[in-house]
Amino acid sequence: MTTSGIEMGKTTKGLKTILVVEDERVVARDIQRSLSDLGYSVPATAASSEQAILLASERCPDLVLMDIRIKGDRDGIETASILRKRFDVPIVYLTAYADESTVARVKQTESFGYLLKPVKTNELRSAVEIALYKHEMEKRLRERERWLATTMRSIGDAIVSTDAAGNVNYMNPVAERLTGWKIEDARGRPSGEVLRLVEERSRAVIPNPLDAALREARTLNVDGVLVRDGAQELFVSDSSAPIMGEDGAALGAVMVFRDVSERRQLQRQLELSERLATVGTMSAGVAHEVNNPLSYILANISMALDGIRGRKNNPAAAADDRSWMDEIERGLMDAEIGATRVAKIVGDLRNFARPTPESREQVDLSEVLDWCIDVTGNELRPRGRVVKQFGEAPRIDAPSARLGQVFVNLLINAAHALDTGRREANEVIVTTRTDELGRAVVEIRDNGCGMSPEILERVFEPFFTTKEVGQGTGLGLSVCHGIVESIGGTIAFESERGKGTLVRVTLPAGRSVAVTPPRVEEPFVPGPRGYLMVVDDEPMVRGAIRRLLAREHAVTAPTSARDALALIVGGMRFDLILCDLMMPDLSGMDLYRELLRRDPEQARRVVFLSGGAFSAQAIEFLRSVPNRQVGKPYDSKELRRLVGQLLAEMGPVARLEPGAAN
Repeated sequence: MTTSGIEMGKTTKGLKTILVVEDERVVARDIQRSLSDLGYSVPATAASSEQAILLASERCPDLVLMDIRIKGDRDGIETASILRKRFDVPIVYLTAYADESTVARVKQTESFGYLLKPVKTNELRSAVEIALYKHEMEKRLRERERWLATTMRSIGDAIVSTDAAGNVNYMNPVAERLTGWKIEDARGRPSGEVLRLVEERSRAVIPNPLDAALREARTLNVDGVLVRDGAQELFVSDSSAPIMGEDGAALGAVMVFRDVSERRQLQRQLELSERLATVGTMSAGVAHEVNNPLSYILANISMALDGIRGRKNNPAAAADDRSWMDEIERGLMDAEIGATRVAKIVGDLRNFARPTPESREQVDLSEVLDWCIDVTGNELRPRGRVVKQFGEAPRIDAPSARLGQVFVNLLINAAHALDTGRREANEVIVTTRTDELGRAVVEIRDNGCGMSPEILERVFEPFFTTKEVGQGTGLGLSVCHGIVESIGGTIAFESERGKGTLVRVTLPAGRSVAVTPPRVEEPFVPGPRGYLMVVDDEPMVRGAIRRLLAREHAVTAPTSARDALALIVGGMRFDLILCDLMMPDLSGMDLYRELLRRDPEQARRVVFLSGGAFSAQAIEFLRSVPNRQVGKPYDSKELRRLVGQLLAEMGPVARLEPGAAN
């Protein structure tokens, strides 16, 4: 029976349904009968493209047998393309023609088979079964790929993968957001263009982790700063691994990373908090270190002043006895040595409290340990004695201030483990040596109370402490662990209840560097005479600099930054401006910004004098400006030499004509 040219047949529940599209009615019936005999359901046949599309929408067949040449405006290939797109149904073509152009068109529609008329029953069955199986496998594969893609998009970490050549072939939305690249722009590009990482402190370029994973065929973990064009840089932590095939060949690489900038900032704040708490604990020891040189500085200055005043009141004595001049000179030389020592203590303490990002250097462990033992003396001396057993140990590449924080914490912990009632028997032994791998080893051993195995397992946990409330933050050892690991070292404890504790810090040896010969001080040669301005809110500092430089230069010393700005706005121009960084009302930073707006040439000639940039704003400011910086306390000869050097380099400033003030 036919309905509108559509051949209808019997539907059998549970069988695979096949739609036959064939405009030759006899052929269609023959194929329908053959398929039914083979156990398939063929409820209908169609003779045109329109009928095929209609039946497919009504019947949802499992497969379509499509004649290439059918009646109507669309042939079988065009119709098959529509059916594939709309209903995702597999197509097996029927045709009496197999020319190259037809085969080429068939390929473009992703057909599942191709049968030549007249169709043999065994070939028909093979083609149908293979097409049904292939379509089912592809459907499962697509579902799996869709599930995998959905999973990758839903993961909170960024994912980037490459092919075997190292070119990007996938990025999830998180990776697009963090890198600033869209997958359509990144696909096919070398991964090094999309992911640019640098070290946080040195800004040295980090080799691309994806390329490294491909090249070395192993998993790599890297932390660094992700550089993004025109956007804020992010600190990321990543893991990269090769994608290996069954034959062991690398098919590509994948990198999973996340933005840890906020965590990094919190870690820095916790580290600073612990460092400042440690400074408070060390305060008595620091005071002792400062008071010793300060006592003979004051004594020698007092002696010199008394001698000068006495001779001024008794000129005859001054004429008869010149030996007092030698005595005063020796006293002032000792005072100078003491002042230098105080300056070093203050500088070390400042670096300890807020180390600069560029503070990594080659460190002599014995020097760092000597300083740490000195400044923790107030904690150690009342409880026991310190035994130093310094052996040969290599220098290491590390920020000395951060390393000092580690040993200060460990020494204070050792001191607190000692029973104050056994002072004579108590000791803390500090040892340095080189291990069999050439690494530097520092061991701090005490014979104090020791720790139980349960406590020993938790020593590096943040906020874990056995001290009473208010006596410790529980961050010290956690911070120490992080610092040592960042240097590439390890820290480990050995302890037994009632028998003391041994902490061992192992650090990689620094790279060998050429020894710089000691600098021979050259005699001071005054540079060209200049017109200078000294800006400092401390009258004594301002006066001392003015007196020092007035021997070779004309010096103006306004009492504030606002007065200094008024002089320049009024038309005065200076060859060099020595300016304090931190001042009330108008700071040196504010003065510089105003000069940069009004007179960039005068801003270029500013030299900053600073006793320490302790705010994040000041640290960032000094890092961002090209101007020279001089730390307080300054060396008089070096300051005079620097002024002469800068005047020679910059030359005299152009003076404004009268009445040309801005």
